[in-house]
Amino acid sequence: MGLKKLSLFFSVALLCNALIFSQDRIKDVLKDTITYSEENTNKVIAFGEYLSNTIHNKDVDSFLSKLNNTFFFERVLNQVPNVNREDNFIKGFLAGLKQALDSFPNEIISEIENGSYYDFISYRYDTEAQTYYILFRLYSAETGMNYHDYRIHKINGEIQFSDMYVYLTGEHFTQTLGRMMTYSLPDEQLFELKKSPAENDFKALFKAIMYNNNGNFEKSYEIMDDLKSEISKEKFFIIFKSLVASNIDEEKYLKSLEELINTFPEDPTIGLNRIDYHIYKGEYFEAIQVVNQLQNETEDDFLNYIKACIAFEDKNYDLALNLFKYTIENYTDFFEGQAGYLNTLVVMKNYPEAVNYLNTLISEGYDKPIIIEYIEEDDEYGENILEAFSKSKDFKTWKKKKD
Repeated sequence: MGLKKLSLFFSVALLCNALIFSQDRIKDVLKDTITYSEENTNKVIAFGEYLSNTIHNKDVDSFLSKLNNTFFFERVLNQVPNVNREDNFIKGFLAGLKQALDSFPNEIISEIENGSYYDFISYRYDTEAQTYYILFRLYSAETGMNYHDYRIHKINGEIQFSDMYVYLTGEHFTQTLGRMMTYSLPDEQLFELKKSPAENDFKALFKAIMYNNNGNFEKSYEIMDDLKSEISKEKFFIIFKSLVASNIDEEKYLKSLEELINTFPEDPTIGLNRIDYHIYKGEYFEAIQVVNQLQNETEDDFLNYIKACIAFEDKNYDLALNLFKYTIENYTDFFEGQAGYLNTLVVMKNYPEAVNYLNTLISEGYDKPIIIEYIEEDDEYGENILEAFSKSKDFKTWKKKKD
């Protein structure tokens, strides 16, 4: 169960065009100062539920109405040194960025239509930023998991959001976009950046991004792997490099993850990357430890499902069964959890209990022919973990039984 194809909550095009900008230059001068109080907490919780409803109801306009564009774009501009806000290039860039942002909720809606889950998880008050954050989880069986932390802004008593922290990239969205703007600037506007010894690396990185966008992952990775300036040591760069490597082979992917972990050994924001690394290395105990840390941070009990999958890979079937059971009891419409519970019963050769669970699934609304097809068919790799069960007397008797 790899997590290498973690979703980014924003368009792939934006991610692939984001370039590296040293984070020690970032000056977050805009404050979303909100007093921590019971009243504000209740408003923030209601806001999280509201945003969730706009996505699930496909109400794009209502979602976008809650984004404070002024603060959001100001944060993007604050990432760029010596920016001339009246420059036609900057105005054009922001106009294009506004169009991309308008498509953002559609990206999430499209994910949901393709089988992903997008849920409001929790809230927290950040004492340093003096504002609230609300946490959303996006999960797909195909693309894995990521978290999206909305930064809350309050104006005239109304709750909005002004930024979003993306767990996979380990930074706020405006930081990513500010970096993209910085290295999209024409040469004559780069000022101090042109003096940097890494100037040639910036140009090489542009080429790597173009190769990635065109699907030539090997060439993109080769260019990035050759870069040795300070750019190559940036967290976002190494994360992006690992995403490219994940499309090539396991060896390069593991190498990139190892580089990320060794470069930022104490960084709590790369938890998702650590989990994937340990899983690929077969270090299942370590993987579950990182999931536990992430669970403490996010208060997300859905992570019990991830631990169940890891325990299953580790052949710790008793633990896996208990965690899958927790999942199906608390996420009743989550088919992957139900499939995991059934698969574990079968691997443990508890066929009578597996048959009982099939009856439970039917009582919950599943069609028997669909269940039979799921049990008997091979997966995309031509394998079927339930094959022995499908040939068992218990299953054949159940299959013939008329409901």
